[in-house]
Amino acid sequence: MASITNAVLNIAHDHQKKMARVKVTCKINFTSLELCQMKTCKGNWFKLKCQLWGEDSGLTGADDFLYTFGNVFFFPDATPSASETKTFEVEVGEGLLNEDFGTDEIYAKLILYNLTSMVTVRKKSNVVSHSF
Repeated sequence: MASITNAVLNIAHDHQKKMARVKVTCKINFTSLELCQMKTCKGNWFKLKCQLWGEDSGLTGADDFLYTFGNVFFFPDATPSASETKTFEVEVGEGLLNEDFGTDEIYAKLILYNLTSMVTVRKKSNVVSHSF
């Protein structure tokens, strides 16, 4: 099954504008069989989406869902390769990332769906700690 590696979250916070520029990058690695199938068979084989979550150890310990990026990537793209690098970017109000009292802990969750086998792979990025 394809894998997700190098998941990195960066957040640039503009305190004056009360906005944050969020960027998530990752690499998708396909097996040689998957790459062969994508090159020879028509249609979408994989779908990649990204979400933002607030890490939490509060009362329930459950992490807080914050946001789903509007763009979704489908594979194969115009030039299928064994390794694909993808980037999700958005500018949001700082209130969206303010999920805790004091310091907020934000991470990205990348989700890769195999549309033929219905297998799903998830990868968590680094955690960014900041007061929004």
